[in-house]
Amino acid sequence: MSQRAYGAAVPGDRAGVFRYDVREDRWWWSDEIYAVHGYGPGEVRPTMDVLLSHQHEDDRAYAGEALKHCLARGEPFGCYHRIVDVSGTVRRVVMTGDGDVAEDGSVTALRGFFVDVTDSVEKELRTEAGRSIATARASQEQVDQARGMLMAVYGIDAHTAFQVLRCHSQHANVKLRDVARALVAAAPTPAGEPAGGMRRRVERVLYPESGCGP
Repeated sequence: MSQRAYGAAVPGDRAGVFRYDVREDRWWWSDEIYAVHGYGPGEVRPTMDVLLSHQHEDDRAYAGEALKHCLARGEPFGCYHRIVDVSGTVRRVVMTGDGDVAEDGSVTALRGFFVDVTDSVEKELRTEAGRSIATARASQEQVDQARGMLMAVYGIDAHTAFQVLRCHSQHANVKLRDVARALVAAAPTPAGEPAGGMRRRVERVLYPESGCGP
């Protein structure tokens, strides 16, 4: 697969090609691989030592083992790990490849792709963080609504209402947001039930073991 074709297959991610001649101990990198490591094209002579020196210290052994396994057997490999470029910036990359195997079973060359997925990963992390914030905001709104219900039903202030929620959460071993969600869900008057039964519905949620019912 050509560099251009591979790049088209992973839009938004920077992809490069590498080759390693085992017998001559010589690497070749495309310009994109130099760039991912923070170098200009041809600025450094690519070697195994240079490649491994840029591996994040927590991922170095894992990445090294993936290369070692391919060099021993020539089998396809894939390795997601972090590298640290010359400026100290951590990049998230995927390295994939396989080996050329001679008739005697020795591996004569490695070839593959090096894909910088940092932007894709960070975009997903930001999206997930946004979801978490939205969920937290929705939970807080429900807590505030539930607190307001308790204030109205029992004639207590906001602080006391929150303490009631928290104590019930701890006593029942139920998360505070789940207690609040159940109270908010109980707020509307069910069809056929007389208006003004808010207190009874609140107590069904807070004290189900008491037998509070219609």
